[in-house]
Amino acid sequence: MHILQGGAPKCGNFWLYQIIQEIMNLTGHTHKSFIQNHPIYELAKTWDLNYPSQASIDVLEITDLQDSYRISSVFRMPIVDLKSYVAQANHVWTHSPICKRSGEVLELFDKKVYIVRDPRDRAISAAKYFCSDYMLKYYPQEIKDPQVYLERHFDELMREWVWHVFDHLRLSQEHNIHITLYEAFLLDFQQELDRLLQYLNVDLSQNQRDELQEAMSFATLKSKNPKHLKKGQSGYWMDQLTDEQVEKAEIIAGPLIRFLGYPSQRGQEMTYATEFPHHDFELLKQEILESQVRLYEPA
Repeated sequence: MHILQGGAPKCGNFWLYQIIQEIMNLTGHTHKSFIQNHPIYELAKTWDLNYPSQASIDVLEITDLQDSYRISSVFRMPIVDLKSYVAQANHVWTHSPICKRSGEVLELFDKKVYIVRDPRDRAISAAKYFCSDYMLKYYPQEIKDPQVYLERHFDELMREWVWHVFDHLRLSQEHNIHITLYEAFLLDFQQELDRLLQYLNVDLSQNQRDELQEAMSFATLKSKNPKHLKKGQSGYWMDQLTDEQVEKAEIIAGPLIRFLGYPSQRGQEMTYATEFPHHDFELLKQEILESQVRLYEPA
């Protein structure tokens, strides 16, 4: 089984990776890795990366013109033979948005899992990440304060999330992409795990499921990856965003936020939807665009 997992940055991708890896281990799937057999791997293990296992993860970058394999933000090389690459890696991670080459890449994987997170929490998390010591080392910038970064880049972070998520939802039926949610794992781990196991066509005993939940708890993972994992919560945007940012989020992403069942206002209970309310993605696109028109109206 060859699995491609995707998601916009800071949407719970690391957590999803660990969950899938543990499922594969428990169900007896032999782990195959392209990058762990690459000459760069032994050197990469000595680099100052964001978390201990980062050099060992097969990360794929997909663009209109080229596919590449990466190690974090430090190393990238073009893939000459994509079929050969996939044959050598049975669990691959990508942050790439949908582009012209995405279809041919998706078809090479047996299973595709895409993780979604509330964009308002994601924006806060992304701002902290881009101002972290790790990112400032490799991508230096003048802004060091996450709050200042969030203020200046909030619109950009919301737009990135909207179209990254929308395009994967739009193609989910055509390419059999399983949509999972960060909040679902956080608030009802066993139910969301069951959905994932059904999609992967594998089963675990109840003891194995309980052990997996304990191993994948945020406290356990954070103790092993303190630089990468921070909160492990949902809905903290309600306390941390300004009224203007909440309004901007509604304008930029409101239709998609509601499509995914997330709360629209402060103080509402954290909710999410694991089933789409409809599959008319052209209608959803028009709703998003009509909402975003308000950004360009004169004050």
